[in-house]
Amino acid sequence: MKCSRCSREAVVIQPYSGLSLCELHAAADITAKAKKEIRHRGGFPTGSRLFVEEDRTFRGFALRIFLADMLSARTDLLFVKDPKDADLILEPATLDDTALFVLESVCAGTQDRLIDSGKGRIAPFSVIPTDEVFWYAQRHGYQGPEPKISGNAAEFLAGFTAEHPGTRYALKNIRDALKLEDK
Repeated sequence: MKCSRCSREAVVIQPYSGLSLCELHAAADITAKAKKEIRHRGGFPTGSRLFVEEDRTFRGFALRIFLADMLSARTDLLFVKDPKDADLILEPATLDDTALFVLESVCAGTQDRLIDSGKGRIAPFSVIPTDEVFWYAQRHGYQGPEPKISGNAAEFLAGFTAEHPGTRYALKNIRDALKLEDK
């Protein structure tokens, strides 16, 4: 299959957008979406102290690669070792993680977790499906295991998303809307 934006071979297929993207355009798409999510959450103001949550999976690997590339020219930011010292906490969560959190919260009757403002927390990859973040990590040298779906809610979400590709985005949008209402 060819890239929707050029004539190269596609490496990422996005059922939710109808796009097929080559390596160059897939990487650019991931970067653009993550940067937009950061801007949407208020960005990194001058002098910000940042803490990156530890995650020894492809998520954390991909987040560190992305941040290193994005922030290489920013000398006004400080990375701290303790989240208590941070102005902003960067989470390695993907779109699948966010959607699953919403689904599990509703199923468990713990919707109050959804309206927690999350102030000072940014998950740049929360708008990008897990398989695309995994591809991005592999592209940058990650050699760990492929992500596996486990648990009833995760299996249900994967099955439903296969038939309705926009499901994960809809669940994330619900969470975002609830957070706006809470303000």
